[in-house]
Amino acid sequence: MGAPGTSSQVAVDGIPGRGPTIDEVVAALTDLPTLAPIAVRVIELADDEDVSIEQLTNVIATDPGLATRLLRLANSAAYGSSRPITNLNRAAMLLGLRTLKMVTLGFSLVTGLSPDGIGSEAIWRQSLAGAVLARRLAAGRSDDAGDDAFVAGLLSNIGKLALAATAADYDDSGFADPWLSAREQIDLLGYTSDEVTARLLADWSLPEDLGEAIRTRSGLVAEQTPLGEVLQVATAAMEMLLTIDDDRQAHAYDVLASTAAAHLNLDINDLQRMIEEARPELDAMFGSFDLQAVSPVSVDEILRTAQAKLISMSLDVATQLSAERHRNEVLVEHNERLAAAASTDALTGLANRRTFETFFTDHLAGRLRSPRPTMLGLLIFDLDFFKAVNDNYGHRVGDEVLQEVGRRLQDGTRRGELSARLGGEEFATILPDVIEGELTGAAERMRRLISDHAIETGAGLISVTVSVGGACTAVMSARVDKMLFDAADSALYASKDRGRNRVTVASIE
Repeated sequence: MGAPGTSSQVAVDGIPGRGPTIDEVVAALTDLPTLAPIAVRVIELADDEDVSIEQLTNVIATDPGLATRLLRLANSAAYGSSRPITNLNRAAMLLGLRTLKMVTLGFSLVTGLSPDGIGSEAIWRQSLAGAVLARRLAAGRSDDAGDDAFVAGLLSNIGKLALAATAADYDDSGFADPWLSAREQIDLLGYTSDEVTARLLADWSLPEDLGEAIRTRSGLVAEQTPLGEVLQVATAAMEMLLTIDDDRQAHAYDVLASTAAAHLNLDINDLQRMIEEARPELDAMFGSFDLQAVSPVSVDEILRTAQAKLISMSLDVATQLSAERHRNEVLVEHNERLAAAASTDALTGLANRRTFETFFTDHLAGRLRSPRPTMLGLLIFDLDFFKAVNDNYGHRVGDEVLQEVGRRLQDGTRRGELSARLGGEEFATILPDVIEGELTGAAERMRRLISDHAIETGAGLISVTVSVGGACTAVMSARVDKMLFDAADSALYASKDRGRNRVTVASIE
């Protein structure tokens, strides 16, 4: 994992033409904001071991906005005071020094950024809701965990503000949509707004663990910090609660249910109860920033709606996958048919002449590279007096005869051999590995398969015979294919001259 505030090369370069680089986005906010003097003084005092609560509240009181927000926070459901707190000293005592420091820091940074621009209200609502939910999720882990989670949630979306600040310079400002997921931001920009936030917090010298937690909250990195896990769950809860997009709400529900169980050992009922309890605090927090309150729809209804949408989306995906699988199967089958049509004889189903020649050439080339002790054999078959079959019974019956001859030749072809129809009534078989005398036996066996049994056709049983010529050689050369074919063809004519329905085999030395 890289050091806090750093990112990969792709994150630095971004995607040319699609939006700003991460350096350009960081530059848009690096000098904005400067901490208000009041916040600086509060932080300095909080770091002093001898400071008193009264000294801190005297400084806070000089900033009415900060004082008001701290009073509202102390009176929120998060701190469970039994009676209203109207005194800043009592509020500070309830919150504690660390919380005063962190909340002052968070509010100072947040309010120091301009709220104007693309999706600004949505970003503020995301930040505040994330902060409140993160604190509740982290409560009980340690004395400081809740306050750290609150500030982390409050500052976690500064990167989105930075993206919004740069959007005006681009015709397509979709990258500044505050509801984009981390994965969508990577697809558009090559980096996430969380990486921008981490860089900015590092530039402002804020605690490294804060930036690291925000940078890892998406879950897209190999490791996550405990605070990052809290932020991931809080962000999913926030998105489910605030978004008005059904698909994003369903996705947020899915992430929420899985990450809460994996990271925090919470089930959906625990989450529902926690979110419901946080609703009053969220409304109060939104009110302090003059933001729209949370939707009045109950959390139970939001959960049920999101769950139903998720199921619907899952069914849609399953249907699409099934349809795509079917399309792929049809396409594969179509391609296989095309390949078969290109390599086979349409009438007999045997290999066609083109496939025969390719097979022949490949085996010759293999033997030229790696000589073998066996011989390469070739048989050529020609049906005797086949023209008479066509003349007497018609071409349809002639085709039936050719089809049956093809089937019988295929039945007699052994593994590693290839039988093909060369054209008309002429067939051939290549035997890549034969020994002396074996070719004659193979030729006789296949001749008998064709000649010994009449062929059943639409015109009745028809007997046909076949003349066979063969040749074989163990001597390989660049022209052996022509030599072998010519020798087998001459042997075929010798069979015909000797009375047909017989085998003649030649050997090339």
